[in-house]
Parts: sequence; structure tokens; C-alpha cells
Amino acid sequence: MADGTVMISVGRHQLAATVFGDGSPAVVIEPSFGGAAEDWEKIALTLAEETTVITYDRAPYGASSAARDARTPGEIAADLDGLLRELGVTGPVVLVGHSAGGLYIRAFAAAHLDRVAGMVLVESSHEGQRPVLDPLRSAKNRLETALTIPAVIRESRKSRRGGDRRSIIREWRTFRRVTAAPPALPPGGLGERPLVVLTCAPGDPAVPDRVHRAWHGLHRELARLSANSRHVVSESKSHYLNFGDPDLVTAAIGDVVRCARSGARLTDAERAVSDAE
Repeated sequence: MADGTVMISVGRHQLAATVFGDGSPAVVIEPSFGGAAEDWEKIALTLAEETTVITYDRAPYGASSAARDARTPGEIAADLDGLLRELGVTGPVVLVGHSAGGLYIRAFAAAHLDRVAGMVLVESSHEGQRPVLDPLRSAKNRLETALTIPAVIRESRKSRRGGDRRSIIREWRTFRRVTAAPPALPPGGLGERPLVVLTCAPGDPAVPDRVHRAWHGLHRELARLSANSRHVVSESKSHYLNFGDPDLVTAAIGDVVRCARSGARLTDAERAVSDAE
């Protein structure tokens, strides 16, 4: 575990969390399926120069305990709620969700909208993605998806980021159901809270252009969650923009933090940065 990491008891789970920096609103980062807090440490350290940043390993990853539930977005959001309360973070927060983490922070927002100051969705999954994307995927990709559970069973504990197989398989099965389900938040559900949606660039040989175009369209839909939003396409082709384009991710989070503090719109924040340059 990183220096400063603490273990928090939330319901039936023990969750490892690290708090960086000081200030409000706090930034809370929810990693991807199979992701871990350590993947976001460099970004957290940079942002900590401006505000509080909280990274954590949801069950069962990293130093956190095995999961004792079905790993639905609502259950994961409830864990996050308990974690923040135990850390004494009661004010509105800026939620950052990567990939499947985007589903989980939207579930948190649906249950605790008054505690959300803003949101950044990094290559976020979409609740309606399976009916849209699955028919467009290559036969090879569909086979790889079908073999996800056998792949998890074969993986080493290190490759599983410390997670036990049963917990990860439950999360995967729930993820598959949730990505063919109604959205947690309707269009406009965030009101005018600042929202940035980040999408990778096209050109990944493993992702056909038709799939990326549909993915981009799903992200345009996510941008409509707020009347104060920005949708940005990275120059990086990587789904893991925290590694492929960390400067863009950091800048997006910083813009949302500043807008949440000042009440300015994202377009105004963008103009202020351009003027400074």
C-alpha cells in the first residue's frame, strides 16, 4: 500500500483508501473494472497541489477485502458513500470514473446528487452500450469477451490486482447486465454541475472504426447529463487515458474543480486557460 493509505470498514468490506492534499471540493477517483488506486497515483499527486484527492481500491482489488455482494453499481456506490463518511468527507465532491467506474459514480450521483459538485467521465462505460456495440464488434472480440471468465480463472493474483476470482467474476457478470439496462441518471440529471467526458482517439487496431464511432456517440449522450459539459477526444488511442494522456485527464479534473468552486461554466474556464497561455 502507498504511504498514507488507511483501511476503512464499510459494511462487510475493508477498503484501502489514500488521501492526498487538502482543499475542497475533494476529488474522488473510481477505477475501471480490474483497475486499482495505484493506477491513478501520479495524477492524484499532481491534483493534490490544488485540492484534496481520494483514491481507493473497491472490493476486491488492491489491499481491499473480497467482495461480499453482487457488485451492482448501487452496492459499489453505497460502499463509496460509507468510505467518504468514515473519512469525514461530507461536502460535495468531484467524481472521476474510468470505464466501468463511470457507471459506479453515476449510481452514486443518482443516490446522492446533493453531494456531487462535478464529474469527469474518462473513457466511461455506458448503461446502454451492449445493444449498440456488440453487433458491431469483430468475431475475435466477441470470442474474447465470451472467454473473460475463463481468463480471470487462469490469471495470477498479481494480474488480478489482488482480487479473488469469485468477486471479480461477480463484478463482470453484473457489469454485463448493467450495460444493457436503463441509465442511472437521465439526460440533464446533473443539472448544471460541470461535467467533462473524455474519449480516446480512433485508430486502435483492436477497435474497428465502426465501434469507435458508436462509442463516440455514446459519449456524446453522456455529455448531455449536464447543461454545463464538455466532450473532449484525446490524441491517445488508449482506453487507459490515465496512462495514455494523463495531462488531458489532469487538466479536465482541474477545470471541473475550479468551476465547482467558482460557479463558472466550463467554457469560461477554457477561455481563462487560453488567455493565460
